[in-house]
Amino acid sequence: MWRTNVIEKQRDATTVLLICREGISRQLYQAELDDTGVSPVCVSALMGFFRRGVYCPLSGILVDMPTYMRSSEEEKRLLTELVGLFPALRLKCNESTGEIRTLPFGTAYPGNTSPAVFVQKYCTVFVARKIRTCERSKLHLPALLGRSLPLENLSGARSVTASISRGGCFLVSFAPWLVGDRGWLVLPDLNDTTPIPVEVCSIRLWGECNTLSGMGVRFIDLTVAQQDEVGRLGGASLMQDDH
Repeated sequence: MWRTNVIEKQRDATTVLLICREGISRQLYQAELDDTGVSPVCVSALMGFFRRGVYCPLSGILVDMPTYMRSSEEEKRLLTELVGLFPALRLKCNESTGEIRTLPFGTAYPGNTSPAVFVQKYCTVFVARKIRTCERSKLHLPALLGRSLPLENLSGARSVTASISRGGCFLVSFAPWLVGDRGWLVLPDLNDTTPIPVEVCSIRLWGECNTLSGMGVRFIDLTVAQQDEVGRLGGASLMQDDH
């Protein structure tokens, strides 16, 4: 019952990210969403979302394609990763007629769906979550994962990272872990191999979305030495005002 109440509250506070330059198209998109009960967060460029005061949990992403075409290559790359994690829709508006055409990212959602219907049908039932705030490096590091300590003498389940950031990593894995599960991770290639407490944040099942199966994990706590080394490996923070 408690979990159900939490989920309902999250659904009641549905927030979607609208990436669109200021102007008539944005006004028409916002008018389309007015009756859906969602709270659109509007930014003119993806990187603007990470500024303090804007960053928040999301249940979907809407992208104006003319705005996307003007984005930097880095923003396009980041957005390509993000739209695989949320219900996401491409938009194009005829500002003369007010007609809005749509196309989903990937094949998980049907085409020719209005923004309002898409948001109501897919975003409002998607439990909001935050997206990462750190750059991600595609490093393939050996990893050992276990549900309890100790992890030594290669006793944990063997895995490998597909990517790593200051906040966590993605592990190639077929093990039956669930979102919210906690465990211990050892990265033998680090100078400090102290076991790292982690929490599973996302799961990709085998054969899903034509991508690597596995799970994204969040680093709960790192030693000072690990913070420095993982920080160098994982790249820059996207939170422009954070230190």
